[in-house]
Amino acid sequence: MITSPVSWPERSAGSASLALLLVLGTACGGDGTANDDPLEFPAETGQPTASSTVDDADTGETQATADSTGSAETGVTASDDGPTEPPVCIGTEVTCGSICADLDTDVSNCGLCGRTCIIANAEAGCVAGECVNAACDQGFSDCDGLLANGCEAPVECGGGPCITRCGSTGVARCDGSCESVCSAPLETCNAIDDNCDGLCDEGPLAGCRIPVHRSVSPTLGHFYTTDLVEASSGDLSIEAPDFYFLYAEATDGLVVLFRCLKGNNRRFYTSSTDCEGTGAPELTMGYMAAEQQCGAVPLYRMHQPGSDDHFYTLSAAERDNAVANLGYQDQGITGYVWANL
Repeated sequence: MITSPVSWPERSAGSASLALLLVLGTACGGDGTANDDPLEFPAETGQPTASSTVDDADTGETQATADSTGSAETGVTASDDGPTEPPVCIGTEVTCGSICADLDTDVSNCGLCGRTCIIANAEAGCVAGECVNAACDQGFSDCDGLLANGCEAPVECGGGPCITRCGSTGVARCDGSCESVCSAPLETCNAIDDNCDGLCDEGPLAGCRIPVHRSVSPTLGHFYTTDLVEASSGDLSIEAPDFYFLYAEATDGLVVLFRCLKGNNRRFYTSSTDCEGTGAPELTMGYMAAEQQCGAVPLYRMHQPGSDDHFYTLSAAERDNAVANLGYQDQGITGYVWANL
C-alpha cells in the first residue's frame, strides 16, 4: 500500500521554541539533570564526540606524590640528611674537604689543601710542606737545579759498552747526572780491577786464587806446594801456610809458574817451560803476573850453592838477611804473586 508522505508545516516561532526545549532536554536528560557524558561539537566536523576529562582531585594527588618521591624519569629522591659531616683527623693530619691529609708529606695536599706537586719528567715529593724533585724519570736529568722546569735535560744512554776510568769494560747508564756514566762491572777472576775500587778480584770469587804453603826439610831444604797435606809429609815441617797466592786459571797478563825437580831431589820454581834447560816441569803450581799488577808483590829468589837449596820469599828484608848472613845468592825476581786472596 502506498502512503502519502507527511507534509511538515512551515516552522513558526512556536515551533522554534519547541525545538530548543527538545535540545535542552536531551542535554540534561529526560528528567532535566546534567548528562554524565556531555557531547562536544568539534569545529572541524560539527559532530559530537566523547570528552576525555581529567579529575582535578586526582591530578593534584599525583603531583603531590611526585614532589615527595622524586621524578619517575630520574629516580632522584630528596634527602633530609643535610650536609656530610667532615672526617675526624688524627695526629698531624688536617681536614681537606672530605679527607684527612698530612700537609707536610702529601703530594696532593702539600703545604695547603688541594696544592698538588707536579714536576716535569720527574717523580714529585712533598717534604715539610714544600714540593721537591724526588727522582728524575729514566733518560732525563735536572742539570740547572730549578724545580720549575723539573728534569729538563734529556740524556742519551742506550746501555752500550764503554770504558771505565780504570780501563775495564762497563755499560753506559743514566744515573741522574747530566751525561751518561760508564757503570763499572762486578769483579771477575781476571787479575784486573773491574769495579774501579782500587782492589783486584776481591769479594766472593771462590777458587780464583789458590794458596801456596811454605815448608822446610833437612833433606829437601825449602819446599813450596799448593797441597797442604804434602806440605807436612815426610820430614817436611810447615813454616807458613798460605804463604802467597797464585791464580788457579790462566788469564791475560799472567804467566805459568812451574815446579822443577833437581837431581838431588830438591825443587826450584820458574816460568821456564823446560825448567831452564834441565828438563820438563814436575807440575804446574798456578799462574803469576809477569809485571806488578792487580796488587801483586815480588817473589824474590835466592840460591845457596853449597846445599843447592833454592829459597823464595816475599820479604825484601828476609832476602837481604839470607844473602848477608846465610850464604845465599840473590837471583832476582821470579815473578809477581799475591799476599792474600
